[in-house]
Amino acid sequence: MTYQKPKGTRDISGRELRRIETVCREARVFFGRHGYQEIRTPTFESADLFARSIGPGTDIVEKEMYSFVHDDKTFVLRPEGTASVLRAVIENQLPLPGRYLYIANMFRKEKPQKGRYREFLQIGVELLGEAKPYYDAELILQARDFLSLIGAGDITIEINSIGCPRCRTAYRDLLTKALTGSFEQLCADCRRRFDKNFLRIFDCKVEACRAIYRTLPAITDHLCVECAEHYQRVKFYLDALSVPYRENKGLVRGLDYYVRTVFEFKSAGLGAQDTILAGGRYDRLMQELGGGEAPSIGWAMGVERMLIAMPEDRPKIEEPKVFMVAAMGVPALSKAITLDRMIRDLGCVCYVGNPDDSLKQQLKKADRLAVDHAIILGEEELKEGYLTVRDMKQSEQKKITEAEFEKFLNEIQTDRSDR
Repeated sequence: MTYQKPKGTRDISGRELRRIETVCREARVFFGRHGYQEIRTPTFESADLFARSIGPGTDIVEKEMYSFVHDDKTFVLRPEGTASVLRAVIENQLPLPGRYLYIANMFRKEKPQKGRYREFLQIGVELLGEAKPYYDAELILQARDFLSLIGAGDITIEINSIGCPRCRTAYRDLLTKALTGSFEQLCADCRRRFDKNFLRIFDCKVEACRAIYRTLPAITDHLCVECAEHYQRVKFYLDALSVPYRENKGLVRGLDYYVRTVFEFKSAGLGAQDTILAGGRYDRLMQELGGGEAPSIGWAMGVERMLIAMPEDRPKIEEPKVFMVAAMGVPALSKAITLDRMIRDLGCVCYVGNPDDSLKQQLKKADRLAVDHAIILGEEELKEGYLTVRDMKQSEQKKITEAEFEKFLNEIQTDRSDR
């Protein structure tokens, strides 16, 4: 019997795994320098946490969560990161304002498609306890700069404001009137969503529905005074920070907790499913989860989707040089281990050949392992006190002293650092 990975998951190794690890490492460094501290939360949480935060009528809660029951309590594999971070901040009484970075796997029962898996890696940041519109713009700027740093090009930023509950109550009444006579033409999902979270009708992909929505008034044109002023200041700061953006008055987010500013980063290389990073403001979520008042904003990025949209040579990966020390017999083993440690201390990869194998066998294995240089330690090398360094790519070799070998390694390390 053979086994296969679950549908919607994948095995990752080699260069693709190194690309992912590079992105994660760059995120930790970049956002650490912006004052964010990394936080890790459990892989599973109480189901109620997400029903309360995301919204009981959302697709995630209704259709996409992996759940299980233990001790008469229902738990779910986390489908998103924000609610878990806020729960952790409240439970552990972490300081506010606070800046938090998470890098974690999420789980959703979505239909697998290009770059979208049922288990996927997400990088997210949460800026908690900051209400002013400057922070909306700063967070978008940081996302733009991070994507630029890792080599993600051809990105378009779209923004919108979806107001506050007061705006939305009035706007819902306006939509109800505007849809008179055409409501029954909407798809079943949109009719259901209108009762539970009416803004999500604008997320519909059915063209007949979208054609109707293009004729409707936009919420951005019907904001209350405070929300309108907040949105204008966000745009003012984006302009001041030289962040290009496009207003999309139909842009909403699929989670109930968002208010005011919402945004998405889109890549031309992904076709219709082109969003690689998205987020917005969630000023009331901390209180909803039992904490104090803490207006906040954040975003999340699917790493797999982003990498699909990027060139194969980005992010730039530092590929270490690979060595093999071919120890010819047990007498060479002690010297081989010394050289092995010296090579690895400089950040290179090193294998020590099996001393019972012949030189031909060890070099053949070095070829299979894509070794750059083989260091041959035979009887003559040990007796005369030198090393034979074989360039496996060029099929050339030379004899050098141990002192010259240390210089040779340092030159390789310098070449790697200058790339």
